[in-house]
Amino acid sequence: MLLAARHLALPLRKPAAPHIGRLCSRPYRLHSSSVGRTLCFAPIRPSRRDVEAVQRSNSKFPFVDEFKLFNGERYDSAKVIQGLDPLLTSSRRESITKVVDGRCFSVLPIVEGLHDMGNLGAVCRSADALGLGALHCINAESQRYRARKQRNSAGAEKWMDVRMWDTAASCINNAKASGYRVVATHFDPAAVSIHDVDWTEPTAILLGNEREGVSAAALQLADATAYIPMSGFVSSFNVSVAAALVFYEARRARLERQGYHCDLTDHDKQVLTAIMLLRHQGRTTENIQKLLERSQAESLSADSKLHRNDGRFL
Repeated sequence: MLLAARHLALPLRKPAAPHIGRLCSRPYRLHSSSVGRTLCFAPIRPSRRDVEAVQRSNSKFPFVDEFKLFNGERYDSAKVIQGLDPLLTSSRRESITKVVDGRCFSVLPIVEGLHDMGNLGAVCRSADALGLGALHCINAESQRYRARKQRNSAGAEKWMDVRMWDTAASCINNAKASGYRVVATHFDPAAVSIHDVDWTEPTAILLGNEREGVSAAALQLADATAYIPMSGFVSSFNVSVAAALVFYEARRARLERQGYHCDLTDHDKQVLTAIMLLRHQGRTTENIQKLLERSQAESLSADSKLHRNDGRFL
């Protein structure tokens, strides 16, 4: 009895932090480099090309092959891929490759002053589904979009380059300086059908809000206007529906006229793959953390059982 009481009085040992390689699947156990661990658990972001570089280039891909860590260290895309690729399942790897091979940055959606954040999520979802890689939002009110989860987007914004702008002038002038022709969706005497727009040229398509459409200030800055042909009594579409129709037409026309939609070089694809791996690793890191916490809890439970049974497991 005294022996048992002495065992019961012993403080529980603090379980040692489990080795991550013993907790995770085989792909992660293969991923044991310091680079991989840094990429998995440290903040890192891709670097952008300056506007002049985008304008001079045939490619409208907005990133350069440089990834900055919070401590100032820099990696290139090859190093990022080498560090994070072992975390992927084969199905996820195939999905990322397929998406990257179909991405287009020559068609740039711009949405202005949307009031319903659900509509913004739906626009993101359509853009991603039809291969567009970026989306720009005018009006600081759109910052609310990032403050809450959007079911209508189905997580599409995670895989796109979404940028926020305070004014129409700053956004549209940036698009023009980057080499885009800005086409506003608006019906006026000079407007052409979306079927007559040359989508093989770098084109920023401007979509207005649900109430007033494209603002007068934005229309003054646009290079042209276009409309969606309709044959019913109604004279407009919901903005998310209009966006899907325009994006589909842009993709269809590019495939028909030039035989391809994706506009990325092999090197651009490598950089975009690295970016998507970094965006994917957020979920992976969360899962690893859960495994660590669960293993620590299980170790504590086992340690308690050991003391309760006089140093022997049941």
